[in-house]
Amino acid sequence: MEEDILNNYLLWMMNKIFTDESLLSSYHLLCCKLNDIKFVCSIDKDENREQDAIDLRYLFGVENNINNAQICKELDIQRPTPSLFEVIVALIIRVQNNILDDIDDINLSNQEIFVDILKSLELDGLKNVEYFDMDTENYIYYVVNRLFNHDYEYNGQGGLFTVSNPQNDMRNTEIWYQCMWYINEKLGGKYL
Repeated sequence: MEEDILNNYLLWMMNKIFTDESLLSSYHLLCCKLNDIKFVCSIDKDENREQDAIDLRYLFGVENNINNAQICKELDIQRPTPSLFEVIVALIIRVQNNILDDIDDINLSNQEIFVDILKSLELDGLKNVEYFDMDTENYIYYVVNRLFNHDYEYNGQGGLFTVSNPQNDMRNTEIWYQCMWYINEKLGGKYL
């Protein structure tokens, strides 16, 4: 049962992001890899993103008629630390539900935000890859370590979000504010 829930949860998260089936197929392997990597929280308040990822598991349970005890047993206990993919998906869903859904004339999709994150991380080139060789695996771990160590550019390039003119050094800024600066820039500075 555990494998079924883990697999169904992963597919459910992918379907929350991708509206284009071919793009989902193109990034499927990368999403799986990001789901195997534990999220590392190293800046104050980024633990909120971890909590969002845990909450995402229970949203999955609600939407799939799986009770909380089973989600706890088969997801929380088996995987106490959320994956990087879970954190990204939870963040995108939070932004969509708490910010973008309230703006009538904006059409910024979960898929577009996710692809922008991959571009910022410099992982977007891993589209349509059927398997990861050792060089690709090493590159992914290099990118993830750069992210977790905040060893990316001042403007966020190499991290989750890249912006043209950040209010502060992105390397010292919690993920939520990085995301807000990205959204503000995407919306032309009109809403946030």
